[in-house]
Amino acid sequence: MSVTMHLDTAYFNAIKNKTKQYETRVYDLKRKKLRLLEEITFLDRESKRMFKARIIEIAWFPDFKSAITPVGFKNVLPDALSLTEAVEIYESFPHSSEGNYQEGAKKYGVLRIKFALLK
Repeated sequence: MSVTMHLDTAYFNAIKNKTKQYETRVYDLKRKKLRLLEEITFLDRESKRMFKARIIEIAWFPDFKSAITPVGFKNVLPDALSLTEAVEIYESFPHSSEGNYQEGAKKYGVLRIKFALLK
C-alpha cells in the first residue's frame, strides 16, 4: 500500500535534497495506518511534483518537542533557528479535525518517521 503525504514546497524540496531527514505529524487515525517499510509518495502541494520514499524508522511521542529533541531540530526542520522555533512551527500547522497541530498532538500524540528516498 502506498500512502500520500502533501507538503509545502519548502519541505518537499528539503526532503528531496536530503536536508530534512524526518517528518513529524499528528498521530491521528490516518497516521496510525503507517507501517515500517511502507512506501510513501510525497506530493508538493503547489507544483504537484512527487517522489517516493520508504519508511525506515517510525516512532510515537507525546508531543513535538519529545519527537524532535532526540534527532536534532535541524534534521526535522532544517531552516529553524532553534528547537523552540521548530516546535512552534509544527504546532501552528492546521489540522483538519483538531484546529491545529498543537491541539491534535495533545489528543493523539506525535508520529516521527524517517525515510529513504526511492529511485
